[in-house]
This record gives sequence, structure tokens and C-alpha cells, in this order.
Amino acid sequence: MPDFQIKVQPKNYDVNIVGAGGGMASYILANAGLSVALVEAGPMYDPAKNVTQLKWSWESPRRGAATKFRPFGDFDACFWGWDIDGEPYTKAEGTSWDWWRARMLGGRTNHWGRISLRFGPKDIKRQSIDGLGDNWPIGYEDIKPYYDRLDKLVGVFGTNEGLENDPDGIFLPPPKPRLHEFFIKRAATQAGVTVIPTSRLRWLTPLPTLPRPNPQ
Repeated sequence: MPDFQIKVQPKNYDVNIVGAGGGMASYILANAGLSVALVEAGPMYDPAKNVTQLKWSWESPRRGAATKFRPFGDFDACFWGWDIDGEPYTKAEGTSWDWWRARMLGGRTNHWGRISLRFGPKDIKRQSIDGLGDNWPIGYEDIKPYYDRLDKLVGVFGTNEGLENDPDGIFLPPPKPRLHEFFIKRAATQAGVTVIPTSRLRWLTPLPTLPRPNPQ
């Protein structure tokens, strides 16, 4: 087991939040007037200093090669992953299952793909459709108001298409498709396949501009 350092703090908090989902939970609780403490596993991670995704390969001592600490290499915004020192987990005999675990301040928020799809009515009632899993005790109509609130809070882009199991939302306009995406959409439309922009979180700050390589 890893070593733990215990620090006694004089301040008492109304709520302590550990790990996944802490950002949204703390936002709601703090706005309700509660004092909130968040506890994160892993080292400090400052995107302004530690993000290496937009750097050139020669700026990495290993040219971006993977390590146990950075399984996808220097250009993935995550520390640790499948195999963490001091944190083993077991698998049932004859099974193969890998559990990815980020260990850093902010966790998966630093490297998730910004995809913000809603569960649809069929996702919530799968047991009634194909007999797999269990039905949720609530329906899509029960969680729709919270999806709507989240869309307006964080800024999600997409398009409302009226698709049965891809619910419409309160979307910002999506970026204009790139040339190859126009070709894909045209071919798919001719084949009767629906192509729509993926609902994604809209970054509110511009991404930094990559430096141009020196031709010499």
C-alpha cells in the first residue's frame, strides 16, 4: 500500500468530496452555501505548465515514447493509467479487463475528449428492449431538465436533429465542417446514413498556437 501523510487542518468543512465527479458536485454544493473540500489522488497538475500535447516531438527527451507513468507518451495529458504502483486490482479467472485510472489533480478532466452525449430513452430502458441489463428506475424525461441546465452552464455545441435516441439539447452552433467532413457527409447522405456533429464541450479559451519548426 502507498504511504499516506496525514495533516490536521483547523478548518472544518460541510462536505468532503473524493475523486470522480468532484468538480460538478462541488460547484452545486458551494453555490448552495456549503463549504467544500476536494481530495484528489495524485500529484499537482497545472495545465498551463504540464500540458505537453501541443509540443513538438523533439521537445520530449524520449521523443514522446511511452513509460509506465505516461502509458500514451508525453503527448497525452494524463499521469499513470492501467498499472499504478501500489494500486493493484484483481480480475476474474479467464477474463481480461483493463481499468484506466488517472492520478493527477483534475483527473480525467484533463484528457477526456469533450464528448457530451446525453443518454437517450432507449439507453435508460434497455432491459425492456433487448432483455440486457436492468431498466433505470427513472426515465429520460426525469433527467432531461438537468441535461438542459448543464448544456447552458458549460457550453455544449451540436445540432438538434430530432433523432429518437440522440436527444436534442440547448446547443451552441457547431464549428464549420472541414473539407474531408463535407465529403463524408455527402457520401453518407447519398447512402442514407445520418451524419451530425458530435455534441462536444466548447472550450471557452483559445488553444495556443503551435510554433513553426525551424527548417534548418
